[in-house]
Amino acid sequence: MATLDSSIVNIALPTLTKTLGADLHLVKWVVVSYLLCITFLLLPFGRLADRFGRKPVFRAGFLIFSLSSLFCGLAPDFWSLLMFRTLQGAGAALLMANGPAIIAQSFPTGERGRALGILSMVVSAGLISGPSIGGLLIHWWDWRSIFWVNLPVGLLGFWLSGRFIPRDTKSHPTGPFDWPGAILQGLLIISFILLVDPPAVSIGHDLPVRIPRWIAGLATSVFLGLFLFVERRTRAPLFELSLLRIPSFGLGNFAGYLTFVAYSAMTVLMPFFLEEVLHFSTRRAGLAMTMIPLTIFLTAPISGRLSDRIGTRGLAAAGGLVGAIAFLAMAGAFGAGVYEKTSQLEISLAMAAIGLATGLFQSPNNSSIMGSVPHGKLGVASALLATIRNLGIATGTGLASGLFGWHFDQRGDYVSALHFVFYISASIALLAAGVSSLRRRKFQIEEVPPGSTSVSSVVDEDDDIAMDLESQDSLGVSTASSSSGERTLPRGQQGSS
Repeated sequence: MATLDSSIVNIALPTLTKTLGADLHLVKWVVVSYLLCITFLLLPFGRLADRFGRKPVFRAGFLIFSLSSLFCGLAPDFWSLLMFRTLQGAGAALLMANGPAIIAQSFPTGERGRALGILSMVVSAGLISGPSIGGLLIHWWDWRSIFWVNLPVGLLGFWLSGRFIPRDTKSHPTGPFDWPGAILQGLLIISFILLVDPPAVSIGHDLPVRIPRWIAGLATSVFLGLFLFVERRTRAPLFELSLLRIPSFGLGNFAGYLTFVAYSAMTVLMPFFLEEVLHFSTRRAGLAMTMIPLTIFLTAPISGRLSDRIGTRGLAAAGGLVGAIAFLAMAGAFGAGVYEKTSQLEISLAMAAIGLATGLFQSPNNSSIMGSVPHGKLGVASALLATIRNLGIATGTGLASGLFGWHFDQRGDYVSALHFVFYISASIALLAAGVSSLRRRKFQIEEVPPGSTSVSSVVDEDDDIAMDLESQDSLGVSTASSSSGERTLPRGQQGSS
């Protein structure tokens, strides 16, 4: 429900511009504000759940999300909708920050990977299927129905979570909450979004003036430096910097970020192309977008099973490569691309190609990321994974609309501007494929501090099969390039492996 609403509004953007009298540069903030609020609050809410228990925080998310969805549907104007949409993002953050952690603590080691893989499929399907479901709802009723549909689902989720999710049995951390880190994280996210898509600000009746990118870039650098400085010296940091020292985790998150930046161009711009250029009805445009989630459901399980046999690195890289080829084809690199006379079949094939790329990439990449994390850091890792995903969508939404608007102002050609954005998306998808292929063969766990739990296994990244790593927060990770190909364990465990 929460991930579906990350993209369901995209198909309603043309309708909202007409109904609420707002242009694209303004109405896009109905999407961006939701994603920004989620990204801002994921890590703080994950830490709060560690203090007060994941179950009550998770259930509070259902209530806040449902009530804000009701008010979104009742919004009389654009600014009211924007306010309630931001509150809806807070409810979604409560759900997203705790879902993976609840699954990780509820399933034993032998079933946890499969459970997290199913969750990854649901997340991806929700993000991509929003436009198709939204198109059908708007056709049958109106734009308010895309918010009201959350009410029965949210109330049912509140009841089911209270009945079936067990209470937390583990002790919660007692360290002080990292308020400086939470504030700096929010300022860093805001300044970064302003860097990739600076808004136009007007005072009174003056002409709008865009914030210079060098100011946003300077602010981003300053907040990033302060954030890293604070997190290194905080006893209970908001952001686990040690996780970035694990190759599969760092490279996998970066590749996932690039992928969502690239694919956001489809969910933001294609509804406008289908309705404004091809003159599709909202229902027909939604049905055309359905090819993406249908292809994901067909390919993601197969890709997940294949990754258990041949490894995740090659499949994730192949997903990025397929996405790059699909964007190049739509941009006209191999022909005319998408234009005024593009057929329904060609549109369906293009959507299916993006779905194939997503299905090939997402399941193996998430499996590699979560499988490389020690048990004691699964909760933080899941919150960070969702943060990276939503930051990529928010960045891609602003970047795609900004690049499209700039090129359209220069040329005055809708199709040419769309092709330009697709070329950029192809480059980003190709970069994601390259990052996925950079994961090293192995990394070893260095000496374990006295008193910590033992390491049960190590990560072999040649196959990208990451088994459980039991450790404390002080666990050190470093890359190793052993020519002999043997696994290296901590001292004192080499003989017992």
